[in-house]
Amino acid sequence: MIKTVIIDDEPDAIKSLELICNEYCSNVAIVGTAQLIEDAKRIIDKEKPDLLLLDIDLPRGNGFDLLQRYPKRKSHVILISALFEKYEKLIKKHRIYGCVDKPVDIEELATLIKGIPDN
Repeated sequence: MIKTVIIDDEPDAIKSLELICNEYCSNVAIVGTAQLIEDAKRIIDKEKPDLLLLDIDLPRGNGFDLLQRYPKRKSHVILISALFEKYEKLIKKHRIYGCVDKPVDIEELATLIKGIPDN
């Protein structure tokens, strides 16, 4: 199973990603969700996830602020956002596994997740 944490400031977006994962990605186990960077960090430290589904635009910072706290991160990261062009350099710097535009294309997200090896 791919231990997954969903990080997004919009509760509806979190619910949507949970539904997509549960319906289309049988190899995903959602081990936590967070709307704030601080909460996400606590969950990541505790659960050591294989995958982060991460929104870029978060309260009191952005998804890259969270990633900077994990310079030797083992988690794959799929960014879920509409702001990719603005952050192109940071996406390369932080070794982002994939990017999916909002609103989320179910097939695109499921295909990316299927490419992640199960642990």
